[in-house]
Amino acid sequence: MKEAIQKFSARLSAWYEKLPDKKKHVEFITALLSVPVMVTVIILNLNNLQQSKNATSKQASPTTAPIQVVITGETGTKQPPPPSPTSFVSVSPTPSPTLTQCKQEIGPVTILSPQEGEIVTTDPVCITITTDSSYCPITWSYSLNGGTWSTYTDKNICLYNLDGGNKTIQLKVKSTASDQVIELQRSFIYKNLNATPSPATSSAPIQ
Repeated sequence: MKEAIQKFSARLSAWYEKLPDKKKHVEFITALLSVPVMVTVIILNLNNLQQSKNATSKQASPTTAPIQVVITGETGTKQPPPPSPTSFVSVSPTPSPTLTQCKQEIGPVTILSPQEGEIVTTDPVCITITTDSSYCPITWSYSLNGGTWSTYTDKNICLYNLDGGNKTIQLKVKSTASDQVIELQRSFIYKNLNATPSPATSSAPIQ
């Protein structure tokens, strides 16, 4: 810029020397008034060049998107920003709780009473069976002294009006959740205290 002003001053001096005497003063004043205009134009051009360079450097540098940080609570923990409306979030389904299921096989089954070889005098004679509640329900069928089998039931077994003597009861126990079947057997002696004894008969000798 300094060299341009110096060149412009030299040209202005040479031009002034060549002017006629009558026109020198008027044209000299006009030339002086044009100097600020020229300087202003030069300054504006330099500013425009500088601004164009800055704009080019800004476009060349990569732009980074601002990172949004959400701070919640008093501890100041950082959490990722909420998803934008166009994003998709995959949510795995919450597993449903497993229902408690009974054991399908037949658990321990025991004939609690009467005991093996026990003498029973009550009427009726009821068979008591114990089971484990953690297993699936069971049903049973019974046969007395090798007789016919009853239908399967889960009701109590009570025997009425039995004749006295040795008794053997057999049980078939079946699971309601499977086809598994087990057999149990119990022998006892029944005495009917209410039975009327038959009268004794005697034969007299023939004379």
